[in-house]
Amino acid sequence: MFPGAHNFVINNSQFIDQQVDAGPTGIDILREATNPDAAYDSSARDPAPRCFPGTREQFVEDIVHWGVPAVSADDPLPLFWVKGPAGVGKSAVAQTCVERLKDMGRLGAAFFFAVKIRDKAVQFFPTIIYQLCSQFPDYRDHIDWLIRRDRTILDKAMATQFRVLIVEPLQELERKGKRIGKRIAIFIDGLDKCESADAQCEIIRIIATAARDRATPFCWAFFSRPEAHIEGAFAISGIIKITATSVLPVSHDADGDIELYLRSSFENILRRHHISLKSQWPSDDDIRTLVRAANGLFVYAATVVRFIAQPGSLPDESLHEILTTISNQRYKNTAIGAPLSPFTELDAFYMLIMKRIPSHILPAVLLFLCEMCIFSHREQSVAFISSYLGFSEVTFKAVYNHLSAVVHLQGQDESPQYLNADVSRPFQFASRNVVSELGRFIYRKLGGSINFYHKSFVDFLVYSSHSGPFAVFSPATWNARYKRYLEMCLKFEESYCIQDSGESNCFSYFSAIFLNGLNTGLALAPGVPDSTSSLSYPYTNELVNSLLKADIFYRMHRKILYPLYYCSLDPRLQQQFQYIDFRKCLHVQSELYPSSTPGRGMLNCWGISRPISGIQLFQCLSDNLCKSLPRFDKTIGKLQQVGIIRACDPSWVSSFMSSFPPETRDQSITGLYHMGHGSKSVFWYWEINVKSGYCREMRAVDLTEGGRIYREERFDLWPSDKKFYT
Repeated sequence: MFPGAHNFVINNSQFIDQQVDAGPTGIDILREATNPDAAYDSSARDPAPRCFPGTREQFVEDIVHWGVPAVSADDPLPLFWVKGPAGVGKSAVAQTCVERLKDMGRLGAAFFFAVKIRDKAVQFFPTIIYQLCSQFPDYRDHIDWLIRRDRTILDKAMATQFRVLIVEPLQELERKGKRIGKRIAIFIDGLDKCESADAQCEIIRIIATAARDRATPFCWAFFSRPEAHIEGAFAISGIIKITATSVLPVSHDADGDIELYLRSSFENILRRHHISLKSQWPSDDDIRTLVRAANGLFVYAATVVRFIAQPGSLPDESLHEILTTISNQRYKNTAIGAPLSPFTELDAFYMLIMKRIPSHILPAVLLFLCEMCIFSHREQSVAFISSYLGFSEVTFKAVYNHLSAVVHLQGQDESPQYLNADVSRPFQFASRNVVSELGRFIYRKLGGSINFYHKSFVDFLVYSSHSGPFAVFSPATWNARYKRYLEMCLKFEESYCIQDSGESNCFSYFSAIFLNGLNTGLALAPGVPDSTSSLSYPYTNELVNSLLKADIFYRMHRKILYPLYYCSLDPRLQQQFQYIDFRKCLHVQSELYPSSTPGRGMLNCWGISRPISGIQLFQCLSDNLCKSLPRFDKTIGKLQQVGIIRACDPSWVSSFMSSFPPETRDQSITGLYHMGHGSKSVFWYWEINVKSGYCREMRAVDLTEGGRIYREERFDLWPSDKKFYT
């Protein structure tokens, strides 16, 4: 206790050895369960939509006064629901109210669901709780203690999280005389963008129950589209009585606000072009035409401004094109006697944006938009989506420049976290923590992030009745996308080699790997110096590039196995299947996910995938297994039809199954196939037991070794914790 001490005496003393927990704090654990991008001031939402000064004033005032009522006012209702269709400015109103209440010291927390991310419900309450902790120190200390004592709290159901981490701690603090006291507002914007309708209704039910019982000092404001299930949730008698409701309609009542926004925005454009504000551009008639065309939709006005302000465009010419489109659309509808939908003018404007794209670059734009629409619920990084599609930085910028009015590009504002890893070596040499953190950054932030400004443009692109020849899910676009997948797969495959392929030039690389204690079967092919040469949009170091390349390669293989594309697949593309190396994909998957990982199997239901000695095992535990079987049968048929899989010789199947327990053979539906062609193929075995409710799969290069591991490991391989599956 006193190293090196001498010549002293201690009398009548008590020594206490106090152990210090060096692990993460409860708040650290809580932070890992949150979604920081959902905060009102997060960089992911910058610039956040907010009401233009002087617009939506009455709506904002009503909501702020609800959050901070006058002393003489009656006790306001604890819930406030603001509803309205797409494009009317709900998020802008929510953001403005949040900022006002923050300045007044009455904001507890805010969660902005985003269509670009499709936020998970499991992150909702942890994010709210974490924001409350930053506001109230006593509450923070109590939450820290609770989570330290039981880390599984964050794995509980949402109702349990709310009770254990919000209601009970606040009641405990009140008993100690540390109550929050004043009315605090919590805002929830875009609830309809949460991952499922069931989760949306559950969030309403949990909060409304607590509000009805006055279990917390919070008042809750919801902003959403008036979806039927949300309407139903608020219509329950116990909830409707405690809920104030406001409607943001598609209405010309907002024309004054939209005109004010347009005039001010055009003034900013004139300033940027160093033109006198006394200029009569645009004319009052032009402004009125744009206001009428907006039909009460702020999204229309905002898109017009971005379109005219695009770099390299001529503002006067762009405005003229918009006004001509408006005139033509009104003439068309008048001629056929069709009523004007509020979104008719917006769709016509989106059509103008697409028609302006030069024919030589349109295929690349459609390919890009198709990929964006499929993953519109997720934020994607520029480097990832560009490398995924084989776009160079120059190509990406050319595509983006034609879409800047409808697609938002946010520059990379932070650096990847390497955690002292050697950036000059491939990701196989880095720790799993580094790979995990870096993987998330690569997918969402590397080179900047890209997403749509508004969901209405996604709706336009997806429905051919709106977008016509620019519909992104047309057979022509599907084939172009699938062709690109095949090209990228084959390009990446050429840059890899496998240890057992007999290529001696790989020896030194593999020796280095084995000397560092790593077990892998994949390396760069002879003559390939690093991963940069395979990528169209590389980063600055091998650590990032190797992980980016491997992740894209694995995802491409997964896409090729999706039979959805086969309906309209060009037969000439099917001939490329014989060149796909499924062995290399198996090795890449094992290196990316060297331990048990949640994912989807060929049955398209969630389960656990686990590599063992280069062999991939998968188990699905699904309540909807029986419902999935017809789809699985179709998948098998389509994969056989296009030549990706071939049934193995029946004698092989009999020999393989002979060592299985009789009860397993009798109760299970099984299949054994070659996946791929020749030396590039792997064995694929699947087993479905409807009675027990499971589906297990195996992919292996060596059937004998794979079968041995499958038989020995399949019944004790899988974790029982249901949280692992979600």
